[in-house]
Amino acid sequence: MVKTMAIGYIDLTMSALPAPASLPLSRYQIFHSRDVDEARECVARIFCPHGLSTSRPGTTLDARHHSARLHRDVSLNYVQYGPEVDIDPGYLGDFYLLQIPLRGGASVRCGSQRVMASVRMASLPSPTERLSMCWAEDSPHLIVRFSQAALQRQLEQLIQAPLHQPLVFDLGLPLDAPALAPMLNFVKYLCATLDQDHAFGGTPLAAQAEGYLLSSLLTLAPHNHTQALQAGARRSLLPRSVRRAQDFLHDHVHAPLSLADLCQHLGVSARALQLAFKQHTGQSPMDYWRAIRLDHVREGLLHVNPRAPVTVSQVATEYGFLHPGHFAAQYQERFGELPTQTLKMAGVVLRV
Repeated sequence: MVKTMAIGYIDLTMSALPAPASLPLSRYQIFHSRDVDEARECVARIFCPHGLSTSRPGTTLDARHHSARLHRDVSLNYVQYGPEVDIDPGYLGDFYLLQIPLRGGASVRCGSQRVMASVRMASLPSPTERLSMCWAEDSPHLIVRFSQAALQRQLEQLIQAPLHQPLVFDLGLPLDAPALAPMLNFVKYLCATLDQDHAFGGTPLAAQAEGYLLSSLLTLAPHNHTQALQAGARRSLLPRSVRRAQDFLHDHVHAPLSLADLCQHLGVSARALQLAFKQHTGQSPMDYWRAIRLDHVREGLLHVNPRAPVTVSQVATEYGFLHPGHFAAQYQERFGELPTQTLKMAGVVLRV
């Protein structure tokens, strides 16, 4: 017999029997079913439409889903299927999933990445990459669902810049990594808290907990914006004069600047600026500026139109490198190759 019950934020069907108290989030049972179609439909209401089938035809499911929303952008979930199942969500849509096997494991493919999840390895699929999975027999998962929009907003706040590429995490997340222990322990603590206090979800404390989980995932789990995030963290510790100098140099990468020009703009002495730069970046202001310009030259060489005539000197001169010999030596020291080799990688036929 099946009845309908409102759980947190959505009405879903669930079995008349309560979930065993020993299971995570047992107070938030969505359904318990042995029917594949019912399990597929109920799980889809919390996550997204997907294909679901048992790996061995005729096998009976022992499927459960418990789900509790933390505040607005994160929900905690317990999902089990019993026998081995194939799950094909395609694209998740507008959320990320941190999937933590409590037993057993799963083969997870997302985009070009593949990982064998286990009690030591979680999976973290991203919504812009196609996802398919095979959960092994007796492989219940604890799953944290994160809103894509919330993670993007949080990341933009952390790096203080808009995202120009979608956020894509490394698919595998080692659960025994010491740096991850605080976040994982906090997830377990939240599950226990929600089981003990049905009114915790949606409270100001839950909102704070949600913010902690969003920022922890972004700072601890590797992704394609990790380098920008780390650079932003280092930059936030720099003295204001150094940050202003870096901003000015980035904004005037084509201009023929001198140290005197930079000091005049900032209103500081050359010695004070050089000491601050050396202490906090390990470089002089002019070394930093040369590195910026070399980076721009390399980007220019890698993205030239192969059909358009081009020379290295044309691109180098655009960024203020007027002496070919000195430029080539500085370029090779920074990138380990000559600028002509970079052009060849871009498919350009070199001109004399």
